[in-house]
Amino acid sequence: MSSLPKTLPKWYTYTVEIKNQKEKERGWTPKTTDIVFSKENKEIFEAWNGDFIPTPIEQYTVKIDNLKILTPIQVGGGAFPEGGVLPSQIAGIPQIPGSSIKGTLLSYLKSIWEKISTEEQQFWHKLICCEKDNWHWKPKTIRFQSISLKKDLKPYPLNSQQLWQVFNKGKNDNDNDNDNESSNVLAVQWQVSFEEPVDRRTKKFEVYVLLLKSIEDLEKEWLKSRIQEMFQDYGIGRGRRSGFGRLAQKPKDGKWEISLTGMKPCIQTYIPNSKADKKGQNGKYRWSPQVLKANLRGYFTRLCLTWLSDDDTDKLTNFIFGNKGYLSRLILTSFYATSTSSRAKLDDYTNIPASIAHETWIIKADCNSEFEELISGLLELASRLGGLGPGWRRPPHKLERFSGFRGSQFTLSYTQNANFNHENTDLIDLIHNLFEQIKRLAHDYKLKVTSEPKTGNGSIISIWKSDDPQAWRKIVHEICSTNNTKRPSWCGDSSERPSGYAVRQYDDRCLITVFDFKVEPTLTNEGFRKIYPL
Repeated sequence: MSSLPKTLPKWYTYTVEIKNQKEKERGWTPKTTDIVFSKENKEIFEAWNGDFIPTPIEQYTVKIDNLKILTPIQVGGGAFPEGGVLPSQIAGIPQIPGSSIKGTLLSYLKSIWEKISTEEQQFWHKLICCEKDNWHWKPKTIRFQSISLKKDLKPYPLNSQQLWQVFNKGKNDNDNDNDNESSNVLAVQWQVSFEEPVDRRTKKFEVYVLLLKSIEDLEKEWLKSRIQEMFQDYGIGRGRRSGFGRLAQKPKDGKWEISLTGMKPCIQTYIPNSKADKKGQNGKYRWSPQVLKANLRGYFTRLCLTWLSDDDTDKLTNFIFGNKGYLSRLILTSFYATSTSSRAKLDDYTNIPASIAHETWIIKADCNSEFEELISGLLELASRLGGLGPGWRRPPHKLERFSGFRGSQFTLSYTQNANFNHENTDLIDLIHNLFEQIKRLAHDYKLKVTSEPKTGNGSIISIWKSDDPQAWRKIVHEICSTNNTKRPSWCGDSSERPSGYAVRQYDDRCLITVFDFKVEPTLTNEGFRKIYPL
């Protein structure tokens, strides 16, 4: 396997100021802003990126090349002073350590062990001690080459699930017990992404594996195929169950294909006080698996509120989707596949280039079979009632006030791998099907289900329809206009209180989903008719 650098980089020896004194400290931990390039930190930046090139691998058992990163990889090896996660590094060079790949493969094999043939199990027994609760690799039987991430890592902020956005309460409302925990910002994590839609870059990686003893060709195929499966279906690094850390030579179709139009998910690059930041041009339009999981998590929570208490809703959501202290049972993978450009000749909006706003992203999605029916139903419901990502509660539309753009919508299609297809299911039947699944899950976790459905702010209270596709515009641009001095509180605010409704526009109609009772009288006055509950 390749050797480490022969000399320590300046990452380990750079002079830092501690307690107003210039001192040298080996292996000191910098801040995020130290690693992001600027004139002030040029020396640290160059040390971090380095000029070390791994020695070519000459001896290996199997090699997996042309691996492409499908979803962002989060690799952590410590904490930044401001609370972020330091990328794993060896002698100052950012890496995915071979030991991490080795440990993840062991965990993956344990999860699929019952599905492996007896003949293949015998091969793995040569490498692994498969005891009941103490699986471990036999000493010195297998080694993995670390994957260098030099110059590919970028810092992105991660946000926790915002429960206040579901329950229609302000961040500082005293009656929201979940408020302090759910509104936390999880600072910065460094990620390396397969593709950023702005420039369509593609990065490929190689993985080398060396076994102590020689093996047969069939055994090499088992070794190679299980590692490929692990990278593609199981993932590596942090956030695997949310869909992070997926790599593959060629991505498979998954079960669903999402065609997303309108405002795109945007992860703001963390470069505080930079010129780009001050001009508002710091956003990198890219797909993050968090976007889809947060969207479906929100709908799941709203549906649970109809049959469970607030506390039990929170518990069941955490059991399925995960949270701090909860390991998600759901493994949801989603990644950007391609896009189709709009041929419309439009001027740029003030907040997003028109070419990006009007293009369609194709997102591939998959999940573990245990939750395929649930995710299929939630995806179908989300596609019929709103959008995805920033401004998901509004259809794509131009903002005349400052020539801006907002909103999104998506359509869902099913691949041949999908076992559940809700494409032709009536909307009301779809909701009731999801209710039955939630009741079964609640029963599994011994949570109390109410005898009759209940409605409260935050749940899906009602759905309204107008045969005029543009009827929603009066609600959004007149009644909820920022210039309206009598603007109702249910219109919401982007930082303190979400709007109490969501809009989905179709060619021949529009739907408004209500999350706040106070919205309903206005919809009645504007000629909308209630289609749910009947």
